[in-house]
Amino acid sequence: MIDQMNELVQHSKYEGKLSLQPVSGDISGRREAENNAEAGVGKARTMYAYVPVSGCPHPKQCQVVMVLRADDSEASAQETMERLGLDKLAEEKHFLLLFPNPTEDGWNYTCDPERENDMDYLIRCFGVLKGSELGVSGFNGMIFYIADCPEGAALLMTMTAKKPINVPAMMIGAFPQGYAIPQDALGIETAACVCGNAVAEAYLRKANDVQTSEEGDGVVTWYGKNPNCRLLLTQRNMDAQLVSLVWERLFSETRRWQNDTYGFYQKRTNFTEKGFTAHVKDSSLGCNDGFPHTWYEYIPPQLRGTQEKVPLLFYFHGGGCVPLYGAEQSDWHEIADQENFIVVYPEASESNRWNAWNDRTIQKCSDMDFFLALIDHMKQVHPIDETRIYVSGFSMGGMMSNALACSYPDIVAAAAPCNAFNEGYFGNLESLLKKRSGAAYDPAAKDEEVAPSPVRQMADAKKAAYDYQVPVIQTAGLVDGKWPIDSETDARLKTFYYWRGYNHLNTDPFVQDMTNESGIHADETTYDGYDQRFLHHRWFNGNGVSMYELFLAKRCPHALDIRTTTYAWQFLKRFSRNSDGSLSVSG
Repeated sequence: MIDQMNELVQHSKYEGKLSLQPVSGDISGRREAENNAEAGVGKARTMYAYVPVSGCPHPKQCQVVMVLRADDSEASAQETMERLGLDKLAEEKHFLLLFPNPTEDGWNYTCDPERENDMDYLIRCFGVLKGSELGVSGFNGMIFYIADCPEGAALLMTMTAKKPINVPAMMIGAFPQGYAIPQDALGIETAACVCGNAVAEAYLRKANDVQTSEEGDGVVTWYGKNPNCRLLLTQRNMDAQLVSLVWERLFSETRRWQNDTYGFYQKRTNFTEKGFTAHVKDSSLGCNDGFPHTWYEYIPPQLRGTQEKVPLLFYFHGGGCVPLYGAEQSDWHEIADQENFIVVYPEASESNRWNAWNDRTIQKCSDMDFFLALIDHMKQVHPIDETRIYVSGFSMGGMMSNALACSYPDIVAAAAPCNAFNEGYFGNLESLLKKRSGAAYDPAAKDEEVAPSPVRQMADAKKAAYDYQVPVIQTAGLVDGKWPIDSETDARLKTFYYWRGYNHLNTDPFVQDMTNESGIHADETTYDGYDQRFLHHRWFNGNGVSMYELFLAKRCPHALDIRTTTYAWQFLKRFSRNSDGSLSVSG
C-alpha cells in the first residue's frame, strides 16, 4: 500500500545515503505521550540510518524498518540494503530505514544478564529519533523488523515472546542452532512473516490463534480472531522480491496502537482508495484573512451525489499531530459508512496546536472561525442536517471539542471530547505559556486567578442569553493521569462539575466512590465491552435522559481505544439542535 495523501514533510541532510547515528544509553528524558519508547538504561551505541530522498510523512504517520544483521560495519549495512532492495523500497514507500549495530559479542538473544540488553537497545534506536540530528522520526506502533541473520531472528523472537508490544511486525528466517523460545513467553499475538522456521511458525500459530488462510506467490497468509494481525508463512528465501511482497501484505497495512497492555492491531487506512477529499493549504474558505487552511473530508460512497441531508461530525487531532493520524486513530469514517454521516478532519491553524482559547492576541488565527467556515463550505459540498452537527477530538483536540461545545451551543448538538478537558474555558493561553511552557493545564490555578479567556466570555454570554443544554460524553484512559481524582482543583473534576451544572444534572459536592477505578460517584455506573474494559458513568436529567457521560478505558494511557468511537456515536446520534436552541432527543 502507498497513499500519497500523507504529505511528505520530513527531510534530512543525510537523505539518500547511510549515516552513522548515536544511540544514547538512556532515553528516559525523551518520552512523549502516545509515542512512548520505554527502555532500560544501557551502553551508548550507534546505528546506521537511511532517509529516502523522496522524504517521509509526518512522524505520527511515518513507518520505520529496522534490519538486524550479523556485524556492525557500514559495508554490511550497505550490502544488506541493496541486496534486499530496501533503499529502492524506502524511496517508493517513504519509510525510514535503520540498521542497529550489534556488539562485538553479537546479539544477546538469550538475555544474558552479564551482557548488554539488546531488546532495550532496539527500543532506544527508535527512542532517540525525535529531535535527533537525523531530522526524521516515526511512530512507535509502526516499527517493523527484518532479521537478516539467524541471531537477529532469535533476538526478535525473544522480544516477541517477552515484550510483544514493542514488535508491531517482523520478518524472520532460521534460528541459530540450539535456540529455544523462552519458557516464560507470553504467547501474545504478533504480526509476522516466517521464512522456513517451524519453531517460530508453531509459536505464532498458537499465539495468533490462526483460523483462516489464503495463498499466493508461495506465501500463505493466516488470519486469527483479529484479522488485522496477520501471519505470513513461506518457504521462499529472503530476497528483494519477498521483502517487497511482505511490505505490501504486512508492514504497510499494520499499526499496533500502544493503548493497552500489549497494544491493539488495526489495519491502516488508504485514504485515496477510501475516497477522502484533501484540501491542503487551501485559502478558499475566506476566514482568518485568507490563511491557507488544511482539512480532509469524507463522504460515504452511498451518500455521494445524493441530496439527502445528513449529520456532520468534526474530529480534531491531538497537539503535534495531523488530521490523517487523527482519522486512523478514531476511525470515524468507518462508522460514517455504517451510519450515513459526513466526517471532517481539520488541521490546527498554527504549529499543529489548537487555539482552544480563541486567543487572537497570541495566535493570529481563530480555529473557531475556521470551524464556522468549514460548516459553510460543507453545506456547499453536500446537504447538511444543521440540527445534527457534532464535535469530537483527542487530547488538545478534546480541549477544542469542549471549547466549541460551550462557545457554540446554538450550533453543536453534542460533543465527544477524548483524553482532555475544558482547559480552554477554565484557563487562558497567556497563563498556560507562562506557567507550564506547553503543558495542557495548571491544576493548581483557581478560576478567579485566571483572566477569562475569550472562550469563557463567549460561553458565559451564550448561556446567559438562553439556557442551552449540551450533551457531552467525555472519554479518557484510566492510566492517563492519576485516578481516583483527589483534588477539587483538578481540571478533570472541574470539567465534570461544569457540564453537570450546565445541563442541570446532579451537582452535589464530589463524593468519592472507591468501589470503582475512577473513584467517582455517578447516577449510573456500568462496565461495558466484551472484556468489560470500559468504566461508564452516566448522569441523567429530570426526564431520564443521560446528558453527561464519562467513559473510561482501563489499562489505557494517553491514547484511544478505537471502540470508544462506536460508543461515542451511540451517544451523539440521539441529539439534534432545534432552531430555537432547544434539544430534541431520539431513542
